[in-house]
Amino acid sequence: MLGPYRVLDLTDERCWFAGNLLAQLGADVVLAEPPGGWPRGYSHDAYNRGKRSVTVASAADVAALAATADIVLHNDGTLFEIDLAAVRESNDQLITVHITPWGETGPKADWQADDLVLFASSGQLAVTGDSDRPPVRISIPQAWLHGCAQAAVAALVALEHRARMGRGQHVDLSTQQAVCETALSAILYAPAGLAEVQREAGGVRFGDLMLRTIYPCKDGYIIVTVAFGPMIGPMVRRFLTWMHAEGFCDDDTLNKDWVNFALQLQTGEESIDVIEGLMDDIARFCLTKTKAEMIERGLQDSLLICPVNTLQDVLDSPQLADRNFWDDVDGARMPGRLVLAGATPLHVLGPAPDAGQHTAEVIAAGDARLASAPQPLSADARTDKPLAGLKVADLSWVAAAPLATKILAHWGATVVRVETQNRPCLLRGALGHRDDVPDQENAIAWHSTNANKMTISLNLNKPEARDVVRDLAAWADVVVESFTPGTMAAWGLGYDDLRDVNPELVMVSSCVMGQTGPFRQFAGFGNMAASIAGFFDITGWADRGPAGPYLAYTDYCSPRFTVCALLAALDHRRRTGEGQHLDFSQMEAAVHLLAPAIAELQDTGEMRSRRGNADDQMVPHGVYPTMGDDEWIAIAVSDDEQWRSLATEMRQEDLAVLDTAARRERRVELDEIIAAFTSRQNGPGLMYRLQAHGIAAHHVQNSGACFNDPQLAHRQHFQWMPHDFARSTVVDGVPYTLSAAHNGFEWAGPMYGEHTMEVLEDLLGYDGDRIAELAIAEALE
Repeated sequence: MLGPYRVLDLTDERCWFAGNLLAQLGADVVLAEPPGGWPRGYSHDAYNRGKRSVTVASAADVAALAATADIVLHNDGTLFEIDLAAVRESNDQLITVHITPWGETGPKADWQADDLVLFASSGQLAVTGDSDRPPVRISIPQAWLHGCAQAAVAALVALEHRARMGRGQHVDLSTQQAVCETALSAILYAPAGLAEVQREAGGVRFGDLMLRTIYPCKDGYIIVTVAFGPMIGPMVRRFLTWMHAEGFCDDDTLNKDWVNFALQLQTGEESIDVIEGLMDDIARFCLTKTKAEMIERGLQDSLLICPVNTLQDVLDSPQLADRNFWDDVDGARMPGRLVLAGATPLHVLGPAPDAGQHTAEVIAAGDARLASAPQPLSADARTDKPLAGLKVADLSWVAAAPLATKILAHWGATVVRVETQNRPCLLRGALGHRDDVPDQENAIAWHSTNANKMTISLNLNKPEARDVVRDLAAWADVVVESFTPGTMAAWGLGYDDLRDVNPELVMVSSCVMGQTGPFRQFAGFGNMAASIAGFFDITGWADRGPAGPYLAYTDYCSPRFTVCALLAALDHRRRTGEGQHLDFSQMEAAVHLLAPAIAELQDTGEMRSRRGNADDQMVPHGVYPTMGDDEWIAIAVSDDEQWRSLATEMRQEDLAVLDTAARRERRVELDEIIAAFTSRQNGPGLMYRLQAHGIAAHHVQNSGACFNDPQLAHRQHFQWMPHDFARSTVVDGVPYTLSAAHNGFEWAGPMYGEHTMEVLEDLLGYDGDRIAELAIAEALE
């Protein structure tokens, strides 16, 4: 898809993944390495696949390569200091992307950071783990990968803008903000007037009610979702029917009204004791089953159950095998294509290159590549909104795909979200309501996820409503849908059907497992996708069961990959006129975030699992208590000099002489000493002192602390928007700025069908008689 473009990758190990994503989509990615090359390891093997390697000896070499590039990826402390602004002056087509911990400006711009510290600053760490232990990170580092995925998105947004404007620009990306997105709506609770989310490993707490989700089974752990309402309640009853048949559920429990059970709890008709007893019964039942037995029955009966997969389970997944997901790289299986693209199948990426392997051929090509610059649009068509004019019909729901279309809407696309009051989006009823007023127009996750979108209310069970969708597809450049595979085709709205009305249409079908394979009908949400992709097994403590990550982790990982694939397909369409269908699996995308560990497992036989907050290289590296209730600080010491500074701060000068090996030997003892010291300290105050000493440290921030974080405020991460029901509501923004583009939302997620008439009349050109016919047919509900 991105075959015409060259990307110069000036990053180090922290940010190689950004170039890897662009290479997967077909770009020519040139990895600049110092003489002798970057250190080799599993990250190199995983994230430098598909790149060409050039060794450089000076800033002049780097500048010469940048002059031939379309995109330059850059992070601090790598290779040679170069003036990117000067390079852009000499090549006004160039897009430069700067991946930083905190953003280029702001009070924390120069602070130290690592994976743990970035998670501590961003809301996600505070809500992950056991309530009686420190907050805990995912044991395979993730923070920089989130920044990299957003960097790839930002580069492609800027590339689209270049096609319209005729010039490049600069991207300033904050990894802290990218990680903030993984806290889901929990990061919005405090400004929305809600109580902070509490850590609860293995479940979710609603006031006095703890809904357990993770249970031991015969060969590991299993997720069983018990919840209520018109969608999930029937699934719960089907699961209890199975338990009842095997003697683990009595008649009274089976015959409860699981659709309306939440309301009955509120009115006192039912008791929390019922749920607590049921969870004990589920625990006994799960101990009689294997993970394979549970997932087989789950697929058969459409139950909200799934295994907590280990990395070996991921490697052995029959779903991934059936979809030919894995690339064979020198006999090892590595995560393969990002998306199944109908018209432009992604190439299998070869092994990571040797240092300087392609220096001669890249240098020999000189600057011939940039002989033909893109032709800008007319002056009247130019805009500071990179995606202005892009038309999107959004038939997705909940979080994963709607968050992808949120990015498109933020940058100026016209996004029409199709919804129905007959089956409201789950975001309208879950994950918090403004000022705790439980109205479906008042849901903060809906307000944020659907910012800048228009909505039309259509009852797709009516053939007249499906005719409207066909007209939307004819109007649109893009259709995005996230129904269970086969649903759109059954309605006569599959890709082949919609291509008949719009041959250049790009259609994205997003679901947990993909459109094909034995698990394609898997019913689940982002927490279950995270579990089946391997994330739950690597989050928590070695002496306890899986502890997270918090809620629907892959719902917030996958949208970045969806947008990358979509923008690449649109770029291809702009050059060729060819549309296509993109089959996107949320699980497959998430597995890319574990690629180095998957490579390590096959090479050494050692499988990563839960290890608290420990790190391979850094000691100490952990989360320690500070003064106050559930107040913590994350500290990451990367070298002996930083350790001496920390030991001096603690008045433990006798320990200052310990080198890394000695600290690793005494890890447990040192953690206890640090915890005794930090527990007497004010967390934010200690954070500032340690950062002044050059030590990566951060107070573990919950929603309120994030909202009051001066760095996030400087970056305008939280934006207040007017809203007809809530009066005002808060929306979280994108984690990067574009130097030539307008940044910010204009309205929050709209009311039910708020723009129905506007869409029908202005976008589709319907007259009054046609609209009246739709109303009579009850299609507009």
